[in-house]
Amino acid sequence: MGPLAGVWIWLALGFAVLLLGAAGYFGVRALWARALRRSVVSLIGQREAILASRRTLEAVVRHLADEDDEALEHFATHPESEDRKALAEVTMRMEILAGELDTRPVPRTLVPVAEGLADAAFVISREAGRIGESAIADEVYEELAQIDLASVADVYRGADARVKEAAERYHLDEASVYGGGLYI
Repeated sequence: MGPLAGVWIWLALGFAVLLLGAAGYFGVRALWARALRRSVVSLIGQREAILASRRTLEAVVRHLADEDDEALEHFATHPESEDRKALAEVTMRMEILAGELDTRPVPRTLVPVAEGLADAAFVISREAGRIGESAIADEVYEELAQIDLASVADVYRGADARVKEAAERYHLDEASVYGGGLYI
């Protein structure tokens, strides 16, 4: 074995190390991109849960606005009424979701998205929870009048924009997310 054979072995080993390093680099990047996309898909699902709760809150308020005095009296004096149950359910779900979003570990680039969604869930929870379990009609009417659907819409719009921006940044088509089995 000549002196040239030793050089070829070292060159082959160096080339193999270079290939392994490049493969490792691109492998880690691919795994990171996949983790980011998975996080965005999860955040899209949570946005849809927030949207469903927002729509429920708005539907209850609209329904109550269309009701006659007798139905409103029933709502105000009976904490077990269907509309009060719906508001309590929205409150509970959004409190839980806001807590999850505030404590959920997400990649640093997605923290503003999770924070925006947590804020939306918190505002919806706050507004839906205004009525509470009070059976004193005057208090219920007062709190019902204080529900601020405009602030709910504003904070949701901001959160929705952040989710859409993240989906675009990571080349995620929301239609493909739903085609992939995300149904709320």
